[in-house]
Amino acid sequence: MWCPVAGLRTPLTIVAVGVLLAGPAFAAPSPEKGAAISAQCAACHGSNGISVDTSIPNLAGQHYPYLLEQMNAFKQRTRKVPIMNELAAPLSEQQVEDLAAYFSSIPFRAGTTAKTK
Repeated sequence: MWCPVAGLRTPLTIVAVGVLLAGPAFAAPSPEKGAAISAQCAACHGSNGISVDTSIPNLAGQHYPYLLEQMNAFKQRTRKVPIMNELAAPLSEQQVEDLAAYFSSIPFRAGTTAKTK
């Protein structure tokens, strides 16, 4: 069947439109990539996700959906913590997912505490 708008036969038009609507391929969250990004987090949240101070949350072992929700809230500024709002703002959706995958993959040992100032 001929498509007068695109000037192509319908099956090819459907495939072309499907490719355009699909957008870029989605990459699965990568804990390895998240580990590389997490270097900027280590100053406060520790290199292993255990915070350097009791006033800063531990990220190790947190649930993936929780970490995504919090990072997106910082990014969108619906959760207002100035330093986190600034750090999260430039992160892509993929980077947020990679960070959440990384921190949720770190086992948290019960009884682990942060240092106090």
